[in-house]
Amino acid sequence: MNTFLWAQILCLIITIGASVYIYIKRKKLGFWTVSILYLLILGGTIYIAVKNYPKYWFGYHLTMKPEKQFVLEQNIEPNEYMDDFKEICDIVEKHYSLAEYKGTSLKSLRNKYSIKVKNAKDSREYFLAIQQYFSELRNSHTYLIYNKYSTLADAEWRCDSLYVSINLTDLPFQKGDRILSIDGIDALSWRDSIKNYLPESTREGKYIHTANYVFSSYVDTVRNLCLCRDDSVFKVKVELSSEGMQRISQYNKETRKSENRRIMDSPKDKKEYFTLLSLSGFTDEDTEEFILKYNKVKNCQCIILNLLNNFGGLVKNMEKIAALFVKQPYQAESLITPSDNSFKGKLYVMTGPNTFSAAEHLASILKESGSAVLVGKETAGDFGTTPLTFCTSHGTYFCIGFGKPKKTFKGQPREGKGVKPHIRIKENAALSNDFNTVRATYYLAMNDILEAKKDSIKKKERLE
Repeated sequence: MNTFLWAQILCLIITIGASVYIYIKRKKLGFWTVSILYLLILGGTIYIAVKNYPKYWFGYHLTMKPEKQFVLEQNIEPNEYMDDFKEICDIVEKHYSLAEYKGTSLKSLRNKYSIKVKNAKDSREYFLAIQQYFSELRNSHTYLIYNKYSTLADAEWRCDSLYVSINLTDLPFQKGDRILSIDGIDALSWRDSIKNYLPESTREGKYIHTANYVFSSYVDTVRNLCLCRDDSVFKVKVELSSEGMQRISQYNKETRKSENRRIMDSPKDKKEYFTLLSLSGFTDEDTEEFILKYNKVKNCQCIILNLLNNFGGLVKNMEKIAALFVKQPYQAESLITPSDNSFKGKLYVMTGPNTFSAAEHLASILKESGSAVLVGKETAGDFGTTPLTFCTSHGTYFCIGFGKPKKTFKGQPREGKGVKPHIRIKENAALSNDFNTVRATYYLAMNDILEAKKDSIKKKERLE
């Protein structure tokens, strides 16, 4: 429980105690004295409640747990769509302070999408209309909350072509197959259409993340793909499951466990010149696991920190990780100073468009403090707001990126512009984006080790 809540509980106990004491002593104190004291307590209670309301409100929406549902499961009738959309617009117009910064007219958006909502005949059409509304807000922390249908596969864009990046299903396509069309629409045209439904903060981000919807959807349960491998062209029907996201989550957990075992089970006397540390998020569990791994390898000459698929999390935990790597104090939301066991060697940080929120904040801190060399691609461009959850009276849950636009300590924008790497890796159609970045970073780390070895040998020769 945080300090603010403890303080409120203490105030409540004191208030109740004082009220009980006054009641017990009411005859001795007299009617007017008791009345004045009770009025003072009432006035003080009202004052504290009014003063602290913004904190209560913020905490409530920060910790609200949305009821996860599929679009077609929501209990809402067509004649309620306009009322529901009006509620959404009222909340967005009141709390989305980035609109002015982005040059977005919320009143114009309300008018534009009211027509589409009015014409919506079912939940699918209503969802697609308000999904486009949220897309035009251009903030990755501002989005509708629904479950997705999906399967254990993924895709990515390379050099303006769409490729399968992973397939853990039994379907007859494989990693590296090129996707020519989705549901009868050629890949580039499909991308140009789907981008209009994505909330990403940057234009590039909207294009890149359309690939996430090849094997997932909020409203469709089937994808019909046309693919090619070498000279052969073939078609595959892909079933999207309501349990797909759970399976993906389980797969990601197993992947993390595999890395944990690789590091934690390595012999104590084994000398490592460099190692790869992946950080998938900033939950308490993620952070504890990472610190255990870090303590095992902190004496390496070089660490490669993998933030390629880190979608953020708790800022307080991000700052704990930052303290392990910063070379000098850095002023973020709070002052981050190097911890007692901070890393003394060379640090490379791999970033990309899936480096998001608190993860790109970490990348920014390590870059601006001169603590790391960033390798890969620009980050998502959205680490300046706090996501708050809201719900309409019709059960539509959504998040809003709350707060005014911020800048980094060195004046770089934290919204609408990603953190640029020191070394940008060009796309290679023959290699997956992540593998391409990992390979390039490994080469850099190995070169550093070799150069250090050469310097050590030369130093010994001079001494002899």
